[in-house]
Amino acid sequence: MSPAPSTKHTENAPVAASSSERNSLVWSPGVHCPQLDGVRGIAILMVTLYRFIKQVDPESHPLLSVARRCAPIGERGVDLFFVLSGFLITGILLQSKFKSGYFRNFFVRRSLRIFPLYFTALAICLWLIPSLFSITAFDLPRAEQGYLWTYMTNVRMSWINEWCFGPLDHFWSLAVEEHFYLVWPFVVFLLTPKSLLRLSVALILIVGIARTIAATVPSLDVAVSVLTLFRLDGLCFGAALAVIMQQGVSSRRIEYVAQWWLPILIALAFAVAAIGKRLLGLPNSLCPAIWALLLGLLLTRPVEHWMSRIADLGFLRWLGKYSYGMYVVQLPLLSILTPSLMMDGLSTFTDNRLLINIIFVPIMFAVTMLLGFLTYHLLEKHFLKLKRNWV
Repeated sequence: MSPAPSTKHTENAPVAASSSERNSLVWSPGVHCPQLDGVRGIAILMVTLYRFIKQVDPESHPLLSVARRCAPIGERGVDLFFVLSGFLITGILLQSKFKSGYFRNFFVRRSLRIFPLYFTALAICLWLIPSLFSITAFDLPRAEQGYLWTYMTNVRMSWINEWCFGPLDHFWSLAVEEHFYLVWPFVVFLLTPKSLLRLSVALILIVGIARTIAATVPSLDVAVSVLTLFRLDGLCFGAALAVIMQQGVSSRRIEYVAQWWLPILIALAFAVAAIGKRLLGLPNSLCPAIWALLLGLLLTRPVEHWMSRIADLGFLRWLGKYSYGMYVVQLPLLSILTPSLMMDGLSTFTDNRLLINIIFVPIMFAVTMLLGFLTYHLLEKHFLKLKRNWV
């Protein structure tokens, strides 16, 4: 996962709806869409809960056992990040396509958004913490740090078919997005919107087929989950939605497609989750499609609609604002404040194992939110201010 770009942008593409109709919708060309911050908040909420619920003891109580079994659903927040990034990045590129400094401005703005926190986190985890504390958890990524500094973590994982970066394993998703950012501006620049839409759909199909085939090969087990080639479809779903929205497709058409396909896809996704198997990477195909349809519905709803009201909740928008920092710190945090350490600390206050496990999750969540808040205000926002010079 990488931080999605700002939703503040301009747009000159033709639209099908009247101005008065579009002004009443969640998404409108050239207007900041706070609901997309809420969508980002939903994604980080899912991923963070997944990360911490996985650590609870399922034997403490049957409810905790159920929670552990349901936790993998939260992992699908990464797919939502991919779809949202594909949508926003493609939209920004389409809007700035004919402006001077198209490539320069895009790459500088993305670098200012991503690099400061990412490289600072690497320096702290790989150099500072090991030199100050006797924490061995970071020994594994230190031995492979060349791949971390060059955004090649997912390539290394795929090559040796192992999750080989320990507390920094989650940076595979940042590598996927960085690879997308390096190539997609050239694709958008060279193609018309119609050709871009066709390419996005073609890539979705190609990736889905290639991933299904690869899932039958045991030596590609990790690659199916992390390699850019096999995770590109989420970004392409978002890209396709961006083209559709900016070409002014009516909300009725999007609603018609969604009402037919969403129930089918959601039913399949729940069936796969109940089985608890990867089924040749099927969840990696279903979830981005579901998120793209839900996002399309949200963007074409009136601002008074219940979907819009949920996405506009202050807490979700707050999480969305600090989601990048939260995502970066949460897995390393588990290597510093280990579950066993936290559980032992909580046991000094109560002997109730159920209560200890229940309290553990919100405490870790609160610490993650605090660190996300601090990283934004101490580091990120100062670099984000520089983006105004590269419009």
